[in-house]
Amino acid sequence: MPNTIPYLQFNGNAREALNFYGEAFGATPTMVQTYGEMGDSRGDETLANRLVHARLEKDGVELLYFSDSYVDEALVAGNMLSVAYMFDDEASLKSTYDVLKNGGQISIELQEMPWGGVYAKVTDKLGIEWQLNWQKN
Repeated sequence: MPNTIPYLQFNGNAREALNFYGEAFGATPTMVQTYGEMGDSRGDETLANRLVHARLEKDGVELLYFSDSYVDEALVAGNMLSVAYMFDDEASLKSTYDVLKNGGQISIELQEMPWGGVYAKVTDKLGIEWQLNWQKN
């Protein structure tokens, strides 16, 4: 079955993001590779240590992909995309929310919503906007 996996790109802090989101979602980093390991460092030590690709997995499911940009490639944070994450239980939602809001900005506090879900919207300390939902029914 086809699926979609959000691919998050960072400007040198993809490893920090990988660890941060691993903690937030209780997920495990897999397939962590640097530009240097791939032979694509262009002779630049900084680029050699940046992540060319990494994954987070939980219970055998790939959740997120990560990469750093090239050193000379500019990234601009924006608000045109948010990541919606649907939880199986309220405790997991609350745990993830608590990690993501630390150092971030809350747009919608964690609360019960008219559609029967518990929901929050938060932009984390790395600038990624998350829509977190647990459907009670």
